[in-house]
Amino acid sequence: MSFYPQPNKYQCGPFALKYALVMLGVFASEKSIARKAGSSWWHGTDEIGLSVAAKYYDCRLKYFRREIGEDAIKVLIQHLKRGYPCILSVDKWGHWITVINWQQGKFIFIDSSKPKVINIYSAKQLISRWKYIDPDDEFKSFDGYALIPNFKPRTRARFTLAKARYVMQKKNSDLAKHWDTYFNDLISICKPRTATSIHTISFGEFLRRYEKMIIEEVVYWHGIPSSSELRKIVDKMKFIADVYNLIIYIDEHKKALVDITSLLMMYACGKYGMEKIYG
Repeated sequence: MSFYPQPNKYQCGPFALKYALVMLGVFASEKSIARKAGSSWWHGTDEIGLSVAAKYYDCRLKYFRREIGEDAIKVLIQHLKRGYPCILSVDKWGHWITVINWQQGKFIFIDSSKPKVINIYSAKQLISRWKYIDPDDEFKSFDGYALIPNFKPRTRARFTLAKARYVMQKKNSDLAKHWDTYFNDLISICKPRTATSIHTISFGEFLRRYEKMIIEEVVYWHGIPSSSELRKIVDKMKFIADVYNLIIYIDEHKKALVDITSLLMMYACGKYGMEKIYG
């Protein structure tokens, strides 16, 4: 349920919808989506199947089509600015990709056919791959679907160019692979920021205040993991909390301290084990 390539060529549709849902804070496996969309190895996944699967997750796919590349880009940007990830038909209607943001003239998109699934294109690069020309009458079109939730998302991912490039780095492949695990742990500790959120601090500010103490306690009591190793885990938590704009209420600081410390200790025990205590 995280950022990794598709194992089979015909699964691009379920993967594209999966990544669009992740942007809305909804995590579903590509296998579950494929079953609901009726995907198969002989014809892949069509737009009807994707719409059926999207409906199951209380979303709808809004179709848009333009004959001129520049017009298609304008519509795509409008949807992205509204917070709607867009699934595009590319490679002559042979593949689906998910465009998740537009910033500084660049499009951030997820392509499950690539070893590094998160990619960045200019408008010109995207138009070149997006363009479909009918072989019979040479009719040209650009086809896409905006994923629109029928509910108010708890939080939306904010993938900037800098964040996309960070996740694209090989050293951060573990973060991409376990994205949903980090998110699900954090959402049980933090809350999404809203317009009415008061008496709160960001997760980053929480770590600025307490990270050193938390890590020192885990290192002291377990004895094996180094501070730098645990800090890398905490940095990944902070990155995802920043992407989803997660906060902690002031009166929940003590609980958050216990939760984060417990997670790090479970990580240490899971990786290094520990001897039985108290008998």
